[in-house]
Amino acid sequence: MSELVGDVLIWWITVQVFTIVGWPAAVRLFGHLPGLAFALARPLGLLLSGFTAWLLAMLGLGRFELPLIIISLLLVGGSGWLWLWRGNHRRLPPIAVALRGEVIFLLTMLCIVWLRAHDPTPWGTERPMDFAFFNAIQRSGLFPPQDPWLAGYSINYYYFGYLLMSVPAMISGLPPATAYNLALALLAGMTAQGAAGLIETLLGLLKRPPPAFVRVGLGVLGALIILGAGNQSGALQVMLGDERVVALDDRQLLAAIAQSWRGESIIVLPYATNAQDFGLIESWRRADKWNDFNWWWPSRSLWDGYTIPGDPPQRERRYTITEFPFFSLRLGDMHPHVMALPFTTLAIGLALAVATLSGGAQRSDWFTRIGHGIILGSLYAINSWDLPTYLLLYWGSLALAYRQPTVAFPWRAWLREAVIIALLAFVLFLPFHLTFRAPVGGATPWLDLPLLNRLTSIIGIYLGERSGWHAFIIIFGLMALPIIAGSYLYRSTTVVDNTGVAISEMPRWVEWLPFILLCIGLLIGFPLLALAGLAVYTGWRALTTDEAGVRCGMLIAALGSSVLFGVEIIYIRDVFEGLSARMNTIFKFYYQVWLLWGVLAPVALWWVWALASGRQRLLAGLVSVCTVLLLIGASVYPWIVVRDIGRGPMIGLNGYTPREQTTAGAAAIAWLRQYAPAGSVVLEAVAVENEAAVAAGSEQPRCGGSYNWQGFGGVSAASGLPTVLGWVGHEMQWRGGDQQALAELGPRCIAVDTIYRSGDLNRIRPLIDQYSVDYIYVGSLERERYPASSLDVLAQIGTPVFAQDEVVIYRVTR
Repeated sequence: MSELVGDVLIWWITVQVFTIVGWPAAVRLFGHLPGLAFALARPLGLLLSGFTAWLLAMLGLGRFELPLIIISLLLVGGSGWLWLWRGNHRRLPPIAVALRGEVIFLLTMLCIVWLRAHDPTPWGTERPMDFAFFNAIQRSGLFPPQDPWLAGYSINYYYFGYLLMSVPAMISGLPPATAYNLALALLAGMTAQGAAGLIETLLGLLKRPPPAFVRVGLGVLGALIILGAGNQSGALQVMLGDERVVALDDRQLLAAIAQSWRGESIIVLPYATNAQDFGLIESWRRADKWNDFNWWWPSRSLWDGYTIPGDPPQRERRYTITEFPFFSLRLGDMHPHVMALPFTTLAIGLALAVATLSGGAQRSDWFTRIGHGIILGSLYAINSWDLPTYLLLYWGSLALAYRQPTVAFPWRAWLREAVIIALLAFVLFLPFHLTFRAPVGGATPWLDLPLLNRLTSIIGIYLGERSGWHAFIIIFGLMALPIIAGSYLYRSTTVVDNTGVAISEMPRWVEWLPFILLCIGLLIGFPLLALAGLAVYTGWRALTTDEAGVRCGMLIAALGSSVLFGVEIIYIRDVFEGLSARMNTIFKFYYQVWLLWGVLAPVALWWVWALASGRQRLLAGLVSVCTVLLLIGASVYPWIVVRDIGRGPMIGLNGYTPREQTTAGAAAIAWLRQYAPAGSVVLEAVAVENEAAVAAGSEQPRCGGSYNWQGFGGVSAASGLPTVLGWVGHEMQWRGGDQQALAELGPRCIAVDTIYRSGDLNRIRPLIDQYSVDYIYVGSLERERYPASSLDVLAQIGTPVFAQDEVVIYRVTR
């Protein structure tokens, strides 16, 4: 326990550096919004420092090591504080704001530390990949960083988030697995602090803002909804006694609830899912899911129907991914969508800052423009799916800033600024774009015309079954209810011109459009058609309201509605298209709306009550009661998950990969981390799918290894040093557009197997030279799969530099 406390203290002190470094820039970008600057200073300081170090390394002006990181911190922090001190800008955050923000950050971080300390292993699901990138970036030196699972190639993935998390890891000097788990806690803490600051700021921008304690309380509520709530599938699983409830359509769900309400012990609902999921289901016996809870399946709460060709054709359902932040933190995957959370929170803050500067003030300030470009441009390099959404939010906020009551909208000025920022976002990250090939795009465009074929090879038209209203309520009901109700109940002053006439007064049909489209959608099997009407209505409100807090809130509501409606029409074509056309699209865009609407929901809850009077108070009370019920339903998932985790032992934060489970394995990885030079290629075994046939000499090896529990790819993942071939399935995902790299996978599989299996020096030596192998690792996996006589031959290739129990590491002699 003392070690855990010490690690957390070192980490907390380390991340304070980024708040100090980021404060001057936060004042420059957000200083006109009280409280928001401090809430966003930490992610901003981390982003600017990490960007500077990355750019210097990409340009070959330094190695990505601790000295370069310190220089970057001094450059960013020193220049910022010089500007703050020498100019007329001497400002420090208010003590109350700073203390409140730090308490929110620290408590959130400690909660995630507790969660991860019960399951700290960096192995399972996507954690090996995340751990491999996290470590490889720290050992690469010059950039682009080396791919740990394909030696000789750079990482072809959205790696900038891993780089940002590597910065505090390298400063702190903590063990890799400890830093990995603390990085997850840092992400959560920055997101909670940023979200609370955004909510307090939005409420403070109202003409009749709530008291300070209400703003603080709603800010904390928003942070809890974003990071601590689940969807309603957890409550439904407990109510109906089976995790398969997630695959029910709307009518079946109502029927199942009715059967449960009548006290029936067996739920009879025949339906078919993919054979790899639940298969064919006719009924289930209700079980005690309160004490036997399945925490995985609520992250798959939206299922699309497909027709399977045959005689007769069959219908089956396949899930899309509907993760939410608490699930991600429980899972422990430090994936791009998780690492993006605090930086998309930063982008929302940027939109608020822009929208509240009337007339496009300070647009000629190139420092501000560059800051905006870095914030937006980083989103592509962290998690590319976020850039379109937050660029639209930025452009919308820019339109609100340029909107003036007495003059026509300045389209040219708006367009000029919008294009400048978009270009800066691209140019500032040009080294990333030049060394990265996006792994999206279908094999065949659906519109093969010049200039359009590339676009249509990336964007597909979704022609399948539309999402049901029940899935929308299960996933977004907690947020959508107060947002929709508040949008109609809160009536702020409309924008008027100099004669007192309302500008673009909303026609009555626009107010009724969401309800009209809902009725049409229910008739044609497209209930979320109503979101298109909600986007129009809230977008119109954003443009015709003179309260800054309402304008920004309505813009967020319109953007979220547009995104949710958009994924009912189109999807991004990627490697998962054959499994479920829009599985990944739903995943990534729903995750964005969870944050956007999670920020807005507490604000909208205040809207519901702020101006309610007479009969409206009855409606406001009904909305509040339903919101509380939905909040209770959303709390079932985290409550049970935390309870079940708490029943296990607290292990600590320094988890181990399967390769480190023995004393010799752990010592071997530690030796590689300490003594192997950066960039050294370490050969380790790769998972061969047809191992029996290969051993019999009847087939050439075929490699896989993704999601394995044995530890294939673990030496490279834990040490950060590249290996000849790691997880083949993941390399195929990352290299979808790179035929040269894809062509390497098969030969590398054969080469690795040949080196370990053949025992023939005349075959081994050329392969060692071809792939520039520096070290050969022989551990338990290698000894289980290859003849001892063949492994003994490797001693003639190199010199043993580490030998303990079952592990030997040979340095190749050249």
